[in-house]
Amino acid sequence: MFIASTINNIKQAQNIKDYIDAYLVPIKDFSINYPNTFKLEEIKTIKNLKKQVFVIINKNIHNNELTSLENLLKQIETLNIDGIIFYDISIVNISQKLKLKTKLVWNQEHLATNYGTVNYWYEKGVKYAYLSSELTKREIDEIKNNTKAKLFVNIFGYLPMFTSRRHLVQNYLDTFNLNAQNNIQTINKEEKDYKINDTNNGTVVYSNYILNATDIDFSNIDYLVFSSIFIDENDFLEVLKNYKENKQNKFPKETGFLYKETIYKVK
Repeated sequence: MFIASTINNIKQAQNIKDYIDAYLVPIKDFSINYPNTFKLEEIKTIKNLKKQVFVIINKNIHNNELTSLENLLKQIETLNIDGIIFYDISIVNISQKLKLKTKLVWNQEHLATNYGTVNYWYEKGVKYAYLSSELTKREIDEIKNNTKAKLFVNIFGYLPMFTSRRHLVQNYLDTFNLNAQNNIQTINKEEKDYKINDTNNGTVVYSNYILNATDIDFSNIDYLVFSSIFIDENDFLEVLKNYKENKQNKFPKETGFLYKETIYKVK
């Protein structure tokens, strides 16, 4: 079992290195759901911290971006990192065409929900899968028991709920001639606050709670993911320290969908 963490900056990567095994690093212009992204030069610096490094390329790729993507994948290949967490299947096709050796992690957000599809990608050469946060603990265990793929599972942090290619916040501000203080906004619905981030790649809405399932036994899972998005860096470091010391952190326990079946009926 490995502890994987997102990071907001290089300094944070250095501060948490004694408490994690792998960094998840979103690449500039090719990542969504992450307020902070990194250039390739910065990834080289992170690689020097002697931990596993997985880069994130999880946006829909348009036809006019395919050449840039291909060049990016060639550059990533030279870094000798541990894997690419991908959404768009063009990455699988390009990787096979170029005979690239960098491992791939299937991460199609809400679609990664069953071992049948995980195994399909495994047979295509994708040996890792990043499971959906809408799964229950029982379903996660079922997938683990029926696949050879190595699995990533979220256990701490704010979760992306909704992504749109449209600039929903900026369009609203423009319509009413309003000025934004920063890229992060908050919307209140039914007495719950949801953070919203509008970037060049569109709009992301995050959960109103911090998933905090650090006391649940996930020892059968290969990579447990801690997300630092919107978390104070000192608090996040303390969460990682507490986990390593088998202590409960200061945040309220919140298990999300881990013990809540998600059943939708058409009326």
